[in-house]
Amino acid sequence: MFNSNFDTLKTALDVQMKRQELHAQNIANAETPGYKKKYIAFEEYLQASKMKLKLSTTNEKHLPTFPKVVTAKQITQKSTSLTNDGNNVDIDMEVTEMVKDALRYQVLSRLMSANIDRYNTVIRNTR
Repeated sequence: MFNSNFDTLKTALDVQMKRQELHAQNIANAETPGYKKKYIAFEEYLQASKMKLKLSTTNEKHLPTFPKVVTAKQITQKSTSLTNDGNNVDIDMEVTEMVKDALRYQVLSRLMSANIDRYNTVIRNTR
């Protein structure tokens, strides 16, 4: 019933929440010796999935040519160090990224709300 925007927006909202959790975890471990910052890679995978050729299928048993849902991957940045103890968390950068992710979450939730409003308008035939 719903278009693919709902799945994509839901996944993007989930990604933003997971990013917030990882930023909080990174900040909490900013003084932990040897801790390496973690982040979520999502946009790259989303873009790559859009670039793939979509083939039509004539039978439900045909294999899909692309993933229906793009998943995010958690990555640990191991190659850098900011301090002598091997930690690579920059608190200022983490806070900045948290604010950016909070703004992205607001935009995504407004887009989801607008999509739902469109369906409500069609269902109710009113504005």
